[in-house]
Amino acid sequence: MTFGENLRKIRKEKKISQIMLYKKTGFPQTTISDWENNKYLPDVMEALKLAAVLKINLSQLLNGNFKSPKPKVS
Repeated sequence: MTFGENLRKIRKEKKISQIMLYKKTGFPQTTISDWENNKYLPDVMEALKLAAVLKINLSQLLNGNFKSPKPKVS
C-alpha cells in the first residue's frame, strides 16, 4: 500500500472529506489530493500534523509499508 492509499483509507474510515481535512490542517485540498494520488509525499512536520488531526500515531499513517520515491543520485 502506498502512502497515498493509506492516507485516503484512514481519512475515509474517519469520515473526513478532503475539504474537512483542509479546514483542520490548513493544507490546500489540492495538496491533500496530490498526496493521496502519490504525486508527492508530505514532509515530516506535515505528516505529524496529519496524524494529529486524524487522531492516529505517525506509524499508523506511514504504515511502514509504503513505497517512497527513489532519492536522486548526483
